[in-house]
Amino acid sequence: FTLVVHKSIAQQSAELPAVVNGKSPFTSLPFNDDTSKVQFAIISDLWWGNRPGIFEDAVSKLGLLQPQFVMSVGDLTDGETYDTIAIDKQWKEFNEEIKPLSMPFFYVPGNHDIGNPLMEKKWKEKFGRAYYYFVYKNILFLIVNTQDGGYSAINNDQINYFKKAI
Repeated sequence: FTLVVHKSIAQQSAELPAVVNGKSPFTSLPFNDDTSKVQFAIISDLWWGNRPGIFEDAVSKLGLLQPQFVMSVGDLTDGETYDTIAIDKQWKEFNEEIKPLSMPFFYVPGNHDIGNPLMEKKWKEKFGRAYYYFVYKNILFLIVNTQDGGYSAINNDQINYFKKAI
């Protein structure tokens, strides 16, 4: 278990979650710090299936809007599987779709992303943490895992983690 500060963006006006064993729940692109305002985008869940071209168009429009960062509300994959090949394929497809972004993307798990122990294990392999916080321009963002400890639950470790952050 190794904690390392993500150096490529930690030097900017942000406090980011520690990288765990080389994994982080955000992409390593720099923030768009060309404004004194805080402007970020939130993408909704995609679990009903990504209709061809719709999400790709949204990502393209995010490139035009140039928010400082992008985050999700979870359910980025269809999930609901115990098939490791299907899980890896879904994440590969999603990560390819957000590749055009020129700003950081913060992953937030939903029940379709970590709805069973295997999917949660794969999440941790890919992103390290399933809950975390970050500070950007003196604003605290809490990324909560509502599947921690059972369906629609938050365990005590997570509660204590956020109490310390606050």
